[in-house]
Amino acid sequence: MSGMLARLSHLVVNRPLRFVLVWFFFGLVVIALCPRLGAYTSSSAGAGLSSSYESTRATQLADRSFPSATNATGAVAVSNVSGGKLSATALSTVIPEVAKSVNAAGISGLTGVSLAQLSTDGTVEIMNVQFAGPAGDATVNDAVASLRHELDAEFAGTGLRGQLTGSASISTDTTSAYAHAQLILTIFTILGIVLVLGLVFRSVLIAVIPVLVIGALHVIAADLTALLAKMAHFEVGTSLDPLMTVVMFGVGTDYVVFLLFRHRENLAAEAPSDATGHRRVLGSSLARMSLVIASAAATVTTAFVALLGADLQALRTLGPGLMIAVVVTGLAGLTLFPAIFSLSGRFLFWPTTPRVAAHADSSLTAKMAHSVSLRPVRWAFGVAVVIAAGCTGIFSYGVTYNTLAELPSSTPSLEAYSTLAKSFPAGVIAPTAIYVSSHSTTPPDAAAVEKLQADIKAVPGVAAVCPVSSDATKMASTFNVILSSDPYSNEAIVLVRDTIEPLANHAVSGSTVEVGGTTAQLVDVKASVAKSMKTVVPLALLLVGVILVALLRRAIVAPLWVLASVVMLYAAVMGVLSLTFITLLGYDGLDFSVILIAYLFVMAIGSDYNILIVDIINERTREGHSPRSAAEGAMISGGPAVAAAALILAVTFSSMLFTNIEILEEIGVAVIITALLTAFVLASRGVPAMSVIHGRSFWWPSGATRVPVGDSEYAGRSIGHSDSTDGE
Repeated sequence: MSGMLARLSHLVVNRPLRFVLVWFFFGLVVIALCPRLGAYTSSSAGAGLSSSYESTRATQLADRSFPSATNATGAVAVSNVSGGKLSATALSTVIPEVAKSVNAAGISGLTGVSLAQLSTDGTVEIMNVQFAGPAGDATVNDAVASLRHELDAEFAGTGLRGQLTGSASISTDTTSAYAHAQLILTIFTILGIVLVLGLVFRSVLIAVIPVLVIGALHVIAADLTALLAKMAHFEVGTSLDPLMTVVMFGVGTDYVVFLLFRHRENLAAEAPSDATGHRRVLGSSLARMSLVIASAAATVTTAFVALLGADLQALRTLGPGLMIAVVVTGLAGLTLFPAIFSLSGRFLFWPTTPRVAAHADSSLTAKMAHSVSLRPVRWAFGVAVVIAAGCTGIFSYGVTYNTLAELPSSTPSLEAYSTLAKSFPAGVIAPTAIYVSSHSTTPPDAAAVEKLQADIKAVPGVAAVCPVSSDATKMASTFNVILSSDPYSNEAIVLVRDTIEPLANHAVSGSTVEVGGTTAQLVDVKASVAKSMKTVVPLALLLVGVILVALLRRAIVAPLWVLASVVMLYAAVMGVLSLTFITLLGYDGLDFSVILIAYLFVMAIGSDYNILIVDIINERTREGHSPRSAAEGAMISGGPAVAAAALILAVTFSSMLFTNIEILEEIGVAVIITALLTAFVLASRGVPAMSVIHGRSFWWPSGATRVPVGDSEYAGRSIGHSDSTDGE
């Protein structure tokens, strides 16, 4: 593997223009021939639940017997702009006339609007809305926009307002919110990377090249994902594109930093005077770092491979897109970026010139490295204390499935829902549907269905039970249940799962009874996420462990310590997330998908940064350095690169904090904590300390084959203290 990468490195730096042109024409072909990712994006969190789940079976039953029941619905909350009760004129004249005008407007994708119910306090009247297709359908999305425009025009000057909510508008608003978030992420990410790279390397080209190249790579990766979605017949969630953006900019910049730190160090040591010399040094730097970049990309990709084992499609379909994003970025890190750097020649670091730092051994990094290597037990204990402190927040841990409440408070659907919830039972926005289908040629037992209605109505937490309706054949019937609590809340989920579903499932002899609707779907989403965790967590550990063992020449102890540190890091990250968002900010809980997505990012980033440090320790050990000297040299040589990469990743994901979408904020904080703890605690102190404590057994059972120190690329360079400090 290393030999193949060395040959590739030689080709890239000596024939850079060919590689740049190959990437250029590859990008043109992909953009010209592949579909756009937006065409295969859905805002439905529960999309893809299998038929083993009751809500899916309920939807299938509804499709057969009540086709219109699966179409998107909506509710228009009509109220006074200034608040208070609706006037008699508004109720008898204005609102009916508006409904009549909207129906006469002939909005494509809209079946009709009808007056439904006045709240008991007289402040809000509901108009029911029926669409001609499912939520997320392009025609329905257009109908939502047209209906809102029509309502604004009809209610103008009346002192009333009509606010639309429901499945169709929520889907439309979710897509819009994520599109706005994508714009914010792109702007803040680019500005942050340019600023940090400029400060770290003080080079104009290095500050600009990565953002331009990764921006183009993101388009390629998104289009390839869309092509795969088209071929495999699946849709992705709205969170994929924002995640792809920050992942590609984050890890892509990290790979650039890994290479450029080594290249700058080698340039300072050798000081080549011409373009040929610069290419030779770049080739040497790339040959050494290509294995690290390839291994890091393989580790991150492997972590995302584990998503394919998720039971919920909304999570499972994140895997292919993120995998493609990392593979494309990793290949660019091995070929495209080095090729561009080779073409830049001696102007790459302009206006600065790489030089050997004066008094390197007295730097803060060197002093810290010396302290860790001299007192590894103390430092290992200190790292454990820091991680344990982060874990304490786990006691406030909780999960929420309320994706509507996670949207910005200014979201029109959320504002309309808030208006309704003040005057109606909270469940009116998304009723729980009960479907009854006969097994025989006789209709369902009407008396049994009536008794089921009465039993459900008597359940605490049920606000109302609607009348029964039957299909044309009379072989199936359905009725809605209005819950008192928010249909997205944990309270509603528990009520449906533990009470309503058990009551309904065997209530009508000779018939199948299924419970559907938003809350029933969330019941199954919750079960699916729990099932996914049992698959994805061990699978990611196993796959990343295999990559680490292969990288470290079949050593087992070192990879086990890396994996153990990552698992402890995950507990600390979840603790800090819980403390931040639940205890301090008062969130109902962490988004249900964050617990899994955060785990994969922790696994990927935690392994990624440790790879660089452990690889250098392994390299120096094989050269004949003592465990103490090897660890100290790795911290001095690799520590600054890891620190810079972590800062860039933290800046990249901090853009998520400005999206005002809770799930993105939580993922952003999770990655920031992961990057900083890994770089400044685990990779730079914890793992090196453990390597010193273990000594050469750190590489058991492969051992470490010594090579003469004079034959190594470190020969003649002072990158750490001498081995005279090896005594404990």
